[in-house]
Amino acid sequence: MVLQDLHESLKVTWRTQDEFQIPWHYGNVEAELEALQQGAALLDFSNHGLLELRGPDGTEFLHNQCTSNIRAMLPDSWLETLFLSARGQIEHLGLVFNLGNSFWVSSPSARALAERFRKFIVFDQVEIEALPWSLLRLHGPGAEAVAQQLTALPPRWGLVKTPHLVLARDEFGLWFLVPASQAYQLAQRLLEAGASPVGHQAWHIWRVERGIPDLPEALGELPQEAGLEGRVSYKKGCYLGQEIMARLEARGNTRYQLMGLLGQKELPSGAEIFREGKRVGRVGTAVESPRLGAIALALLRKELAPGDQVHVEGWSATVSGLPMP
Repeated sequence: MVLQDLHESLKVTWRTQDEFQIPWHYGNVEAELEALQQGAALLDFSNHGLLELRGPDGTEFLHNQCTSNIRAMLPDSWLETLFLSARGQIEHLGLVFNLGNSFWVSSPSARALAERFRKFIVFDQVEIEALPWSLLRLHGPGAEAVAQQLTALPPRWGLVKTPHLVLARDEFGLWFLVPASQAYQLAQRLLEAGASPVGHQAWHIWRVERGIPDLPEALGELPQEAGLEGRVSYKKGCYLGQEIMARLEARGNTRYQLMGLLGQKELPSGAEIFREGKRVGRVGTAVESPRLGAIALALLRKELAPGDQVHVEGWSATVSGLPMP
């Protein structure tokens, strides 16, 4: 049995995204939101690829590619990072897992990230391999109680590894990295232990309401403007985009910030935002919230404030702070 069979048995509705079939919802989005907020939500992020970097130069190579201090990572730890262009703009988001003898990198754009890595390998003794593993997320205040029925938990921002599982923990829940051939069995055990299946529709509503950015907001933007400055280490050098990051740290002259939008109607993702005829930003992820209606994350000029009125494709919308009220 494969993971797709489990989704089908749960009456999933699929959505195609970047050539992947994404579990979108299971028929009751409000119940799925409740699981994210109050229970233990099980989400399938198998569309996020997994790369392994190994070799004597693996640490230095990865350190010079991303915004995080890889040299300072301890074995059995993990972090969230960014991969920038030479102009300091975000090209990829990633999770980095230090397994001691190698690094694993998970990213929603893993194929393109692997191509980037190979382009920059010159004399480095490092090998890049795509791993046939799946990525599952157990999320919510009940996540740890469910996971403890299956395995011992690592400390927050730590990980534990067995031959057939890597388990990483953060403040909201846990990531399960598992061989694709065993993902069905693991997901089934988590559901039997009390987890609830949740699709990406509810996931995006949850994170938009809380102001948590993802690739639709981040791609092509500066980390400081996309709400992802926390993934940038200003104490390291020698990485792509580092000169721009140092300049921004010194001068702090960013023009945009991540904010929320409350719309009169559905807000199209990627649409331009105007105020008094002047372009002031763009829409990132747009969702329909059962609680707030049409809402979105947006990159907006820093002079805008909560309560300001803007227009998206001729319709009025209200600027909101984050998290949303």
